Amino acid sequence: DSSRAVAAVLPQLAAGPVHHAHMLLIFVQSGALEGGAAQCSALRGGAAAGLVSSPAAQHAFRPPGRSAVRLQEWAARPAWESADMPTYDYRNQTFPVILAGMRRCREDRGAIPALLEQLVERDFFSYFPVNLITPCMYFPSGDAGCEMATCEIRAARERDIPPAVIARDREEYNFLIDGWVSKDMPSDFTEYFDLRESASRNTGYNGQRVWRFIHTNLCFQKRLQQEEMGWKRDFNRLVSGMHAVVDCEIIEDIGHTEEGRCEYRRRLRDEPGSILNLYYAYMLTLSAIREVSKGPSFESCAYLGDASIPPLMRALTSDDLLASDSVQSAAASLRAHASSPDFAVWKLRLRTRHLKLIMGCVECNVCKVHGTVLVIGLASTLQVLLGDDGSRDATQPAEERPDPLKLDRVSLGSLVATAAKLSRACATVERFREFDGEDLSQAYFGAPRPHADPS
Repeated sequence: DSSRAVAAVLPQLAAGPVHHAHMLLIFVQSGALEGGAAQCSALRGGAAAGLVSSPAAQHAFRPPGRSAVRLQEWAARPAWESADMPTYDYRNQTFPVILAGMRRCREDRGAIPALLEQLVERDFFSYFPVNLITPCMYFPSGDAGCEMATCEIRAARERDIPPAVIARDREEYNFLIDGWVSKDMPSDFTEYFDLRESASRNTGYNGQRVWRFIHTNLCFQKRLQQEEMGWKRDFNRLVSGMHAVVDCEIIEDIGHTEEGRCEYRRRLRDEPGSILNLYYAYMLTLSAIREVSKGPSFESCAYLGDASIPPLMRALTSDDLLASDSVQSAAASLRAHASSPDFAVWKLRLRTRHLKLIMGCVECNVCKVHGTVLVIGLASTLQVLLGDDGSRDATQPAEERPDPLKLDRVSLGSLVATAAKLSRACATVERFREFDGEDLSQAYFGAPRPHADPS
């Protein structure tokens, strides 16, 4: 009877003023309308039409316990939802630079992987505060969450978190309003996660929508073929490298099986530029770590009183691979592109901040925690290599400029943790190349684009 009564007044509500439309939404949210899609025709026209076509109203047309009713006839999906995914295999003058660095990293891994693994076993580089209830602010969400147990991650118990970690993080809350990234501050809603206890893995979560948004909205799309837009291509390469890390963590967990082989080919081998950009991101993080060692706070950092860390950091930053021209050329190329008259560092900073915020749209908690650390690590890499003004030029008196080499605990920890992730990912690629029967003597093993970039 209530459904028939509501249906009888629908035309009046739909044709009435806005507050009537609000009443209509209340009916829908309360579940009074059975089969909301069948009632859509009654809502055409009037002030209710614009309201019901909004994302908030479309979410309202989902009575409790029923499947979501999508009013596709009311609002067209944004173009990015169905756009072709871009690729980042830029065959320009930077290509041979990255290729030479990748070759050097493959031939001489040296002690770096072992040193990074030892560092991320320390509290300083393993505990990170993350707010898991941050909302998604970029598209409607909540109906495609990962409900599998594999997506869950256990927060560290408060009694297990070193008091020095919390104390330092609570002290380091200053940040630039338009800086490279903002961390999640300790609060009632923020929990600490120990990456040693919660490794990234193949959870089965489908994050394609988030990645599609990142690649089509946050990565640069315009004027990429112009030579002076190298800084845009560099950012896109870095995001591609970040995506490759996640792919490597997935296939590593799958293992050397036929499924693993297929996923390696689909995600990495046959994805244009993916493997090359993975090595590019690795070289940039190594260069940033070496650069941090030149800062005034490097030797004075107590690392929460862990006396085992300074010798490891010195051994890492003095390794021949970090100092090699082949590896440093990637950072030199990044800085050279940043000297272009068309360079706009604020556009990079804006995008790294949005990369952090879009982690709120990731509905797999394991993925959200590890993705947050990755984003902060890559943002810290750019801060160290480019500074806050993009070139670290003396545009202000030195005492008034923030020191880009001075990173807080979370940023430095994320930088090293990200370098370790990249190192593992590169090792995963090499193992799967051999497993796949590829010619390991090839200088470049990424799938070429159909048409080379003319720049």
